[in-house]
Amino acid sequence: MIAVLVFGLAAGLVGCGSQSGSSSGKITLKDDNGKILAMEKPADRVVSLAPGNTEIIYAIDGQKKLVGVTTYCDYPPAAKKMVKIGDFSTPNIEKIASRNPQVVFATGGVQAGVVTNLEKLGIKVFVVDPKSFNGLFADMEKVGEIMGLKDQADAKADALRKRVTTVESKSRNLSRPTAFFEIYAQPLMTAGKGTLIDSMIAMAGGTNLGAAAGPDFPQYSQETLLKENPDVYVAVKGTQTNPGDIAKRPGYETIKAVKDGKVYVVEDNLFVRSGPRLVDGLEQLAAILHPEVFKSQIR
Repeated sequence: MIAVLVFGLAAGLVGCGSQSGSSSGKITLKDDNGKILAMEKPADRVVSLAPGNTEIIYAIDGQKKLVGVTTYCDYPPAAKKMVKIGDFSTPNIEKIASRNPQVVFATGGVQAGVVTNLEKLGIKVFVVDPKSFNGLFADMEKVGEIMGLKDQADAKADALRKRVTTVESKSRNLSRPTAFFEIYAQPLMTAGKGTLIDSMIAMAGGTNLGAAAGPDFPQYSQETLLKENPDVYVAVKGTQTNPGDIAKRPGYETIKAVKDGKVYVVEDNLFVRSGPRLVDGLEQLAAILHPEVFKSQIR
C-alpha cells in the first residue's frame, strides 16, 4: 500500500516550454521527459494512463476523444464508465494498441517502461509529469493543443492560474503557522522538501515541518513530531490510507494542533494527483491555515 501511494505521489507534481506548429495545423510540442511530439493534425482518439491526465482531459471537455483509461481513473464519475486498459503501474499494452489511439498521455516514474514499449509499437506518447502549478497549467495547454481544444484548455488554465494567484496574494503577509502534513500513518510519513505539497503549504501561508526531514516523502518519528509540536495537523485519506481518529493516538493529546482542535483529514487526490483539482487542494489548505481569511473557500 505504501509503495502504491508513494508511486502515485512521485508520478504527480517544471513543465517544459512548447513550440507550436505553423498555421498548416501541424503540432510540435515537447513533453515533460523532453521528447518532441510531432503531429500533422490534432488527435481524435487518445488514451490516458494516469488519473491526473484523465481529469485534465475532462476539464477541457475532451472526453469525447478519450477511448481508454486506467482502473485508477475515477474522477469525474463518468470516467469510471470508460473502457479500461489496465491499472496505473502495469497497463495492458495490447489493450492500449487495440484502441487505436493517435496519442497516449502517460506520466513519469513507474510508467517509463510502458512508454518505451508503446513507442516500440510506433504509438505516439506524450508524458505529462508536472512538478509545479506552472508546469501543470502549461501541460493542460499542451494537452488541449494536441486534442484540438486549445481555446478551451487555455481558458481553463487561465482561470486556475487566477485562483492560485489569489491564494498567494492573500496569504503573502499573514502569520505562518507550523503545519505537519501526514502522508501515511504507519510508518509515519510526511511531505518533505521539494514536493508539491511542500510548495502548497508555503503558498497557502504556512511552514512545513516535514521540509526539515529531507526530500520526497520521508519517515518522521513521533518523538520529533511531539518536539516540533505543530500548530496545524493535516492528513490525507483515500483508497490507500485512512488516518482514523488522529486525536486519539497515544501521545498525540499533547500536540498543540490536537489541543486547539486544528486536526484536519483531507481527500488525498486533491494533493497527490497532477490535475486541475490541485487548485481545490491549495484553497482548502489556505482555509485550514488561515480560516479568518479563506473560510469561504473551505470545500
